[in-house]
Amino acid sequence: MEDDIHANWVLVSGVVLFVAGVVGWFVGRAMQGRGAQRTPRYPQPGEVWWAAVPFRETAGEKVRPCLVLRGDGQTFEVLKITSQDKSQRHDHIPIPTHSWDRRATADSYLDLSAPFRLDRRDFHNYAGPVDPNTWHRVIQVHPVGLAPAAAPVPGPGARLAGRALAAVSALAAIAGLLAICAGATVVPWFEGRGGPDAEATAGDDRPLFRIPIAASDVGSSGQQLDSTLAGKHFPVSTGFWVGCEGRAATATYQLDGKWRRLTATAGLDVTAPTDVVAKLVIEVDGKAALTENVSRSKSVAVDLDLTSIRMLTVSAQRTQGSCGNATRPYGALGDAVVHH
Repeated sequence: MEDDIHANWVLVSGVVLFVAGVVGWFVGRAMQGRGAQRTPRYPQPGEVWWAAVPFRETAGEKVRPCLVLRGDGQTFEVLKITSQDKSQRHDHIPIPTHSWDRRATADSYLDLSAPFRLDRRDFHNYAGPVDPNTWHRVIQVHPVGLAPAAAPVPGPGARLAGRALAAVSALAAIAGLLAICAGATVVPWFEGRGGPDAEATAGDDRPLFRIPIAASDVGSSGQQLDSTLAGKHFPVSTGFWVGCEGRAATATYQLDGKWRRLTATAGLDVTAPTDVVAKLVIEVDGKAALTENVSRSKSVAVDLDLTSIRMLTVSAQRTQGSCGNATRPYGALGDAVVHH
């Protein structure tokens, strides 16, 4: 009994030390201001930046000027700018270049159609401000918003303190990990002999939104939603975005062979446009297990065998209708649960 108490104390202390070390390492890295030199400040609404903008209909991207509409400091919505003549297009307007590209010999064209969503790391260089007349026309079509002010670049003293904190924290994390390993070798409950309560916890089913996402091209896929699908209410749902730019939006869950079954009801939430139809594909270890079209009026039952499956991928792409600006995913897996 005394050995178990000591082992538990070592294990708990190791966990605390490891967590504190990891947190301290990230704080130290933040104090050093790593990455601040690439983008010296956040893009602001009404500014023209050079950024890697994806193509709308095909894969790939191109570094081009774009006009910033809004952002939250991490992701931003932008309109692309092209030097090609788009005078015959109703969704393009001329944009003067003299305020942000003095080397240009002619004005460019601003694409007023659906904005692109970019990560802050996609932005390369600040070009300059957009002219007031163009900005006035833009805000009549698209919502804009102020991004938070960028954090000041740390001085030499803060960077030195950050390096010291990161080094000490790394040593603390290593020591904590060693303590965890030492404690785990003699703690019975850590080896899986913790009695009925531990076994019950290990066998509990789990909502899909609590499963780790290994990869996603849309940041908020997999979030918990309260949704209504084809007239039926699902208070514990897992959201998924619908790709509206010519390619599917995907989210991949890491299962590691721990789960036996997935049950859910898939459809589009009442917040989605009424005319949108999406092709939903659910893959298990890279093989399609379900392919269905869903809409606000049509939902489908999901019941998949996950035995020995390591990866579960949910992808959706618009096939009909028109998308608009959205603050939450169009799609949802109603009451999605993975079972042991």
